[in-house]
Amino acid sequence: MNTRSIPFALLLITIAGTVSANEPIQHQHIEISEDGHQQIELMRGPIGEHAQAPAGSASAEVPFGTTPDLEINLRRQIGGLAIADMDGDGRNDLVAVCYISNSFPPYDDWHDMIFYNSELGLETTPSWTSDEQTHTGDVQVGDVNGDDLLDVVTIHGGGLRTDNVSIHFGLPGGGVETTASWTSSTNPNAWGTSGKLADMDNDGDLDLVTTNQGSGVSQPTRPMFMFRNGGTGLETDPSWESAASEISNGLDTRDITGDGFPEIAVAKWVNYISGVYYNTTGTPDTNQGLFAFNADTDKGAAFTDLEDDGVPEFAFGGDPSTVYTTVHGAVFEVTTTNPPFTGPQEVHFFDVDLDGDDDFGEVHFSDGRAHIYLNRDGVLDMDPSWTYDASPVGTSMALGDLNGDGRPDLAIGYSGDPSIVVFYGQAPACAPDLTGEGDLNFLDVSAFLAAFGMMDPIADFEPDGDFNFLDVSAYLASFAKGCP
Repeated sequence: MNTRSIPFALLLITIAGTVSANEPIQHQHIEISEDGHQQIELMRGPIGEHAQAPAGSASAEVPFGTTPDLEINLRRQIGGLAIADMDGDGRNDLVAVCYISNSFPPYDDWHDMIFYNSELGLETTPSWTSDEQTHTGDVQVGDVNGDDLLDVVTIHGGGLRTDNVSIHFGLPGGGVETTASWTSSTNPNAWGTSGKLADMDNDGDLDLVTTNQGSGVSQPTRPMFMFRNGGTGLETDPSWESAASEISNGLDTRDITGDGFPEIAVAKWVNYISGVYYNTTGTPDTNQGLFAFNADTDKGAAFTDLEDDGVPEFAFGGDPSTVYTTVHGAVFEVTTTNPPFTGPQEVHFFDVDLDGDDDFGEVHFSDGRAHIYLNRDGVLDMDPSWTYDASPVGTSMALGDLNGDGRPDLAIGYSGDPSIVVFYGQAPACAPDLTGEGDLNFLDVSAFLAAFGMMDPIADFEPDGDFNFLDVSAYLASFAKGCP
């Protein structure tokens, strides 16, 4: 896949100036992100036997393969994913929401979808679709109205609108209503970009915080909103908004002060600095309290505790993604990622290998790559521990058990076809058992040395593409731990 970012003004010239009778228009493919800030021209290569398949790579400790276990080929623009049991049958389902843009060739369907699970596995054609076709940039799942049923909360954009949040409530007999029975009525109107359900005031119900932007050159910014829950549902006009009107996209919540009220980490686009809003009373501060070091093209924010030492960290998806911590009110950089291309669309902390600590995941719009960085005893890999390089542009990620084996599976959303891929979590392998005998002995050491001498990727135990003493040291440490 050959991709490159192009400015919007140049985009129009490119469309008009590069297509001729000798160059069929279907060979050109323009993708625009759900917030309208990124335009990508995908130049498709030859079709058929010369086409290049998507490629993946993985270190031995990552529980996902290098090719998807399931593909959903519906040609949609996926704005967000969530994994949850939506019909109460004990199996997790996959919720996928869709946005619409002026991409080319155009998309003709953007209904939101639920792919239900059964003993036969996950559907590849959704049996639930929303009645509305609305530009949806993100989705949250939770019990909003206190009836012990999961509801689907969707965040809407595509322009300035008062109905930038909708809710499809769960139904008593199982499933979800197909027409949203609750919509916001915000003042000011806004282009909603992402949301987070969390109990912001510690009263036992879920409130909703959203990030927003404006639209166009004259009104590019909007404040963040918080919709408070009165116990039976959300207020339609948010009672809290940030003092600053900016371009924000991606947030997370976590109590980092120990007072029971979660703070808000929020990613911000160019000219604005990502950071954290403190919440000490159940109503977040309207002014940002912690700031990343520089303004960047950030998308996606996530909290974690990498070392499980009670000192939280927070990450922003940027150029590159960076993890910070705070000590006595001062912000310090912990680490940065080192992917082959930077500019994530979403970032997440989740425990992919079930070792008790959070790993880091990111998906990129411009180059279609998804990465996982393993957490090794409190230290994240800087280079990707796992990569999937997809043909379409990347938009979203979700982690959860979809095949019922107790291990987390990874779903990745795209704008294009396939629109969703799923990697099933694999049982932990015994990494140093290179002979596959299930026993560690001198033959495994000999096999490692032979592979190391031939620079076989199986011997790249410190997965950085180099073969040096670090790989030998990592292998010996793994050998000494033994097999599970």
